[in-house]
Amino acid sequence: MKKETYNILFLYTLLFAGIWACEEQEEPTARDPLVSIFLLNKDSLDKVNIIEDSLDAELAAYDVVIANLKTDAASLADSLIVLTDSIANGGNLEAEKNQVINDLDTLNLYLTGVEKEDSTVNVRRAEWALTAATINSGSVHISAIENIKNGLSVFYEDSSTTWKLPLDMNEDGIDVNITIDEEIYNLELSYNRSTTANEKNRVTIGTSNFSIIKTDFNNSSVSCTNCEAAETTVYVEF
Repeated sequence: MKKETYNILFLYTLLFAGIWACEEQEEPTARDPLVSIFLLNKDSLDKVNIIEDSLDAELAAYDVVIANLKTDAASLADSLIVLTDSIANGGNLEAEKNQVINDLDTLNLYLTGVEKEDSTVNVRRAEWALTAATINSGSVHISAIENIKNGLSVFYEDSSTTWKLPLDMNEDGIDVNITIDEEIYNLELSYNRSTTANEKNRVTIGTSNFSIIKTDFNNSSVSCTNCEAAETTVYVEF
């Protein structure tokens, strides 16, 4: 009986030792193996801003014309009242009254046309404002991101305002080619890797303190709060 008990205890000991060994040999887990990137299509935005400025100037000109026409219409309406009163008091001013009525009708017709043109330009201005807002949101279509060091590529089909760069947990940086509208832009980042272990010996690899080494993008920068990957954004323009 004692021998059987010892055998059972021995088996349990081996079982727990095996479990402990497996926990100790568990592969490290990557924390936040991605970093955010915000891409602003500055070239397109500049072109849109030029169109918006042109439309704004056109609208301002329409405002002046419309204001002047309304002033002239109000003046003709006042003249019509005076002539009507004069005729009521016996004045022979029918011809003058008819001329004012004709002029007022012509002016109001012209005013209606100008206001219609102004409304059309306002619609165009609103459409370009939406285009500018879309560009400012960072909406772009990245077709592929290629890691030059390990040869791995990720492909995308849709446009998005939220993009993440895949990080290499075996390196202290990445060198990637980003394809946008068949144009390739290079971006090389460096970062610090750190490992932590919890009470169960689960090892986690984290990244922080990102820096831009070189890039084909314009006006590039890195912003962060605690400067870990989850709180870091790479900003670039193209």
